[in-house]
Amino acid sequence: MKVLGVVVEYNPFHEGHKYHLNSSIKLVDPDFIVAVMSGNFVQRGEPAIVDKFARTEMALKAGIDVVIELPTVYAIQDASAFAMGAIRTLNGTNVVTDMVFGSESGDIEILEKVAAVIVDEPESYKTCLKRHLKMGLSFPNARRYAIFDQFPENKMSLEQIKFSNNILGVEYLAALRRTRSRIKAHIIKRIGSSYNDEEISTVPSATAIRKLIKAKREIVGIPQTTRCILESEFSAGRGPMFAEDLFDFFRLKLAMFGREKLEELYGFNEGISKRMLNAIEGSNSMESFLHKVKTKRFTFTRIKRRVLYIVLNLKREFVKESNEFGPQYLRVLGFTQRGRKLLRIMSDHALKPIVTNLSNFDKTLQKRNVNVWLAHQQLDLDTRSTDFYSLLFKNEEEKKTHRDFRRPLEIS
Repeated sequence: MKVLGVVVEYNPFHEGHKYHLNSSIKLVDPDFIVAVMSGNFVQRGEPAIVDKFARTEMALKAGIDVVIELPTVYAIQDASAFAMGAIRTLNGTNVVTDMVFGSESGDIEILEKVAAVIVDEPESYKTCLKRHLKMGLSFPNARRYAIFDQFPENKMSLEQIKFSNNILGVEYLAALRRTRSRIKAHIIKRIGSSYNDEEISTVPSATAIRKLIKAKREIVGIPQTTRCILESEFSAGRGPMFAEDLFDFFRLKLAMFGREKLEELYGFNEGISKRMLNAIEGSNSMESFLHKVKTKRFTFTRIKRRVLYIVLNLKREFVKESNEFGPQYLRVLGFTQRGRKLLRIMSDHALKPIVTNLSNFDKTLQKRNVNVWLAHQQLDLDTRSTDFYSLLFKNEEEKKTHRDFRRPLEIS
């Protein structure tokens, strides 16, 4: 039995995603497809354009059989922790045999070499990395230049490591290597605009599509199913969501934090804490705040993730334990009729408890050997994130707590 695993955000699902999924199916010819999908907040440090249930529906209608939520603690971290959380989730199913990811280069050989350097950390690499960090570069750029130094003959290829999907691809390969996973990795060359490209093209990026939505212009580059789901969500007052929607709550919460309390949170030290506390004074929008905080080392995405850490009260020790021990459950968001068969197989083989009903969470945990405290902490963050996201809905009737408990599984 072949089971294809993909890691997605589908924010929203567009023609590039459709191409990736269809190409992956042709490449692997799987019996089933599992997607690990970010929840209501995504890796770039923003709320998803529509919630995880709507995006699950997009995934199922596109051909995914089972959608599993990537716990929030991983979904909103940097590429390394995001990838490790996703790979450990795929490993936890104990049925996924293959994974396919997209990349700008399409060259899995060079990405494998880079992943080996990152995992093995030869002394020459560590020395170069320290030198570039001391020069004031951000960690991603310092690491990229340190990698250049390891492969002087391949600098033209390695220049592409700065692109978003190549970076994630390297981290997926590194995570597979670190966990000694049996999952076989495949690569598909990305088509259309790059992940962060805001320009409209034949196959626009998710960033460009969100920009069109924000400007209330005609949306291009999405399948009809995505269009219908987006229109339904927007008309019901459940979106669209943008980083700016967080600002008022974030500003109030930051005002309550002193530097000492900020530094109890994950990802904070004296430098970023001082910059954020100083920058909030006189900032009247998320955009103005971000521009005040940004430096060569603190990129927009890095700052936005820390905004989420404040909003969601993400404690350092909890993140440290989550990164050490991995996801403690497999939260199913939806499945197809074919996916129902796969879930029955997974229930016999999975290394982690499969959660389909949160009301039975404690009982479900008893079926597998897991860290119960950590499982509850991870679920608590997931459900709090959903509750907070729901409070941002435009429709007052939709601003209800416990949405994760009230919302049924998406079945297609």
